[in-house]
Amino acid sequence: MRSDPYLIEGPALVSFSGGRTSAFMLKQILDRGLQPDVHVLFCNTGKEDDRTLDFVRDCGEQWGVPIRWLEYRRKYLPKYKSVDVKRITKRVRRSLGLHFENLPEGVDEPGFVEVTHATAARTSDPPTANHPFTNMIAMSGIPNVTTRMCTQELKIRVMKKFMRLHNYPEWTNIVGIRADEPSRVAKLRVKPRERWENAVPLADAGVTVEDVLAFWAKQPFDLALRNDQKLGTYEGNCDLCMLKSEAKKIRLVQENPKALDWWDSVEKAADSPFRPKAPYAMFRRLPVVLEATVDDDLGDCICHE
Repeated sequence: MRSDPYLIEGPALVSFSGGRTSAFMLKQILDRGLQPDVHVLFCNTGKEDDRTLDFVRDCGEQWGVPIRWLEYRRKYLPKYKSVDVKRITKRVRRSLGLHFENLPEGVDEPGFVEVTHATAARTSDPPTANHPFTNMIAMSGIPNVTTRMCTQELKIRVMKKFMRLHNYPEWTNIVGIRADEPSRVAKLRVKPRERWENAVPLADAGVTVEDVLAFWAKQPFDLALRNDQKLGTYEGNCDLCMLKSEAKKIRLVQENPKALDWWDSVEKAADSPFRPKAPYAMFRRLPVVLEATVDDDLGDCICHE
C-alpha cells in the first residue's frame, strides 16, 4: 500500500463508471495531480441512464479533467470457435436486420470507438449496429447471470484495447471499490492473468459509503439518480440490468414502460433470456403495485460504482 493511495503513477487507467463512488475516487486522484500516462476512461454500454451520462460530462467540465468516452464497436464478424455461439449470433443478426462482413485476413480492428457526451449511445436508441450493447450481442451472443460477458466485453476489454492501442505493455487498473465492500476488494486483490494489476485506493484509504455521501452533500453538482429507502439507487447500472431484483425492475417499468423494448427485442432475437425463468416480456404482465416478494437481486457488476 502506498503512503498516499490516491497518488497514482502511470501507466495507469482510472476506471470511471459514472457513479458517485467512482467520481469521489477520481476527485481524490485529481487533487493530488493527475500524473502523466494516467488515463481516465468511461465505457458507455448504451444502456446507461441519461443522468449518468450528464454526471460524467459534469465531472469532466467541473474538474477540468479529460475523460475519454469509449464504446464497444466492431465492424467485422470474429472467427468463431464455438458452433453454438456462431448459430445464436447469426440468428440475432438476422432477426434484428444487422449485417456485418467477415473479418478480412490480416485485419485487427480496434474494437471500440471514442465518442462524446453528445454522440454517445442512449438507452432510447433502437438495437442497431452502432449501439454498443446490441453490437456486442450480435458478435458474441446474449449474456446471462452465469456468463456476464457484458462487463467483460463492453468495459474491461474495451479499456484493455485502448491501452494496447496506445502501446502500453502493462499498466495499473484503478477501480473505485470502497473499504465497506470487502468481498469485492478481495477479488480485486488477486492479480488477474492479464497485462495489468488492480489498485483500490478507496479501500486502502478506509473510505465507506458514508464518506462518499458526505462528500457529495457538499458539492455544487451531483448524480441525479434517485435513492429509494428500500431499493437503494435502483436507477443505476444499465437501465434494466439483468442483475437487478424483480422489485427494482417493476419499479423502473412502472416509471418508464418503454425501457423494456430493447431488452425484450434482443431476448426474442436471440431466443434466449438474460435471466432464466424471468424474461423481460413478463414485466409487461406484472401487477402495477410494487410488491417485492423475494430478494432476488444478484448484486452489482463493476458498472455500478
